[in-house]
Amino acid sequence: MEGINRRQFLKLGGAVMAGMLLPKVSVTAATGFTTTRPAHLPASQGRIATWWRQAIRAEPDPNGEWVAWKTRDEIIPLYAAVEGVPPWPTNPIWYQTEGGYIHSGYVQPVENIPNGEVVQEVAAPGFWGQVCVPIAEARWNPTSNYTVYKLYYGTVYRIVASVLDREGRWWYQLQEGVTWGPGPYVPARTIRRIPPEALSPISPGHPDKWIRISIEEQTVTCMEGETPVFSTPTASGLYGTGTPLGEFNILYKRHAQRMIGEDYDLPGIAFPVYFTWSGVAIHGTYWHNDYGRRHSHGCLNVPNDAAQWIFRWVEPYTPYELYTQRVPPGAGTRVVVV
Repeated sequence: MEGINRRQFLKLGGAVMAGMLLPKVSVTAATGFTTTRPAHLPASQGRIATWWRQAIRAEPDPNGEWVAWKTRDEIIPLYAAVEGVPPWPTNPIWYQTEGGYIHSGYVQPVENIPNGEVVQEVAAPGFWGQVCVPIAEARWNPTSNYTVYKLYYGTVYRIVASVLDREGRWWYQLQEGVTWGPGPYVPARTIRRIPPEALSPISPGHPDKWIRISIEEQTVTCMEGETPVFSTPTASGLYGTGTPLGEFNILYKRHAQRMIGEDYDLPGIAFPVYFTWSGVAIHGTYWHNDYGRRHSHGCLNVPNDAAQWIFRWVEPYTPYELYTQRVPPGAGTRVVVV
């Protein structure tokens, strides 16, 4: 069981050209996070992302000896990513952790990098922030002891105010991504500012940008003419709520989105780009880590760093201060779903 690098990890997740980026930008540069984790790991820690418990086994095999159970929101160390026996054909990746191995499909890779730089004066309309710890606990006011939302690593919100509490701790007030108006507060150490340069356009104005989405291969590939410049594994719509096939254009973009349906409520979804008026989008994901097979209600789930790259690359460019960038008919990047 040998360790694998990120390129191999993405390839095994179903990408035909995993890890292939424009030379002028990397996903690490796009996100702004820096870590010292080994190159073969997606993160140094993992969060159990399901409501049902996950097994740690002695070997990377769904029939391996049971060692322990882990439950929702437990944080575990990740030591290695290995190829093992897949519990389903599309994902053979297991994580080595304390005591054994856990399948990667419902373990969100996370880091714990508390923010050390507080913006004490927040000018309107605010700035965009991304959760930089495994879980940020949001409260309606800094003096409350009650957590109203758990906000997960990699999720994105607009920060509209900063407040100092009686103990000398700074809190950020959040808005878009969780509420329409000024909403709950989170400790400032749990969310980092996304600087405008991290959202600057990639390859702006290229005359023939388009996105190829393959349902069979479960990939999203950004093309410039006939040249693929970025590809990521995806999780498309489930049978019955499948991603629509055909040719579309980007209709609108948002830095963040709270998505609510009959059986889900997902704040802070990172960098959705919409291509149907029914709300089908390519967007970041934190409730699973199982790309290469269908999972969604029609959208294209991708890792958060991939969503940020695509958001920056698709036309038109979205100014930093905007929440919603609406696109004139036919002016957005072409999307082909096959």
